[in-house]
Amino acid sequence: MNAAEKIKRSWWVILSFIFMLNGFGFVYIGLKNNNNNWILEGLTYEIPWIIGLLTVFDDPILEGIVAIGLILWVVSIIRSFWLAIKLADVYDNEDKYTVRPVVMANHDNPKKNDNTKTNIGCCLCLIAIFIVFVIVAH
Repeated sequence: MNAAEKIKRSWWVILSFIFMLNGFGFVYIGLKNNNNNWILEGLTYEIPWIIGLLTVFDDPILEGIVAIGLILWVVSIIRSFWLAIKLADVYDNEDKYTVRPVVMANHDNPKKNDNTKTNIGCCLCLIAIFIVFVIVAH
């Protein structure tokens, strides 16, 4: 794959640089690649901004929420570059892999990989950490 194709497939990284939209790139790439973990990661990056928009501007908790949002903004920028590089490697190796007959035979009867409990537990843990940070910052 040439450089233009890689850039075209990685346009979502730009969203990480846009204030208050930094998580939507992860939601997009998660939906595109059917990866619930990336969707939850994107929503986690958006939680401080959503809560910040719902609070009153004179509320002292808002300072902690904004601080956490700014930290998560930087984390999302770094993480988006890391993920884009990993996806570029996957795109480069796409042509090397062929569909084998065993894979085709199992295609009609895929095994269920239910990570819903793990995903919800991870999301709840991140929300709990977020609440603790807000309480400590308050």
